[in-house]
Amino acid sequence: MQPERLAQAPRCLARTRSGGQCQAPKVRDKARCRMHGGTNPGPPAGNRNALRHGFYAGSLQSLRRQLARLLQGR
Repeated sequence: MQPERLAQAPRCLARTRSGGQCQAPKVRDKARCRMHGGTNPGPPAGNRNALRHGFYAGSLQSLRRQLARLLQGR
């Protein structure tokens, strides 16, 4: 038998392949159990891998469009 506290714990919000709800208890302060990503803390604070190079920045896109029009002779 399960301890009473574990039996009363809130359940994971993930869905199984058959469409039912996961029966595992969720991780504290998370919505999912340990098997469905509840223990993943996410990216580190100040993630330098997420820095963008700026090629797709809005101001540069408009500048590239203007240059393309000039090169096409419009």
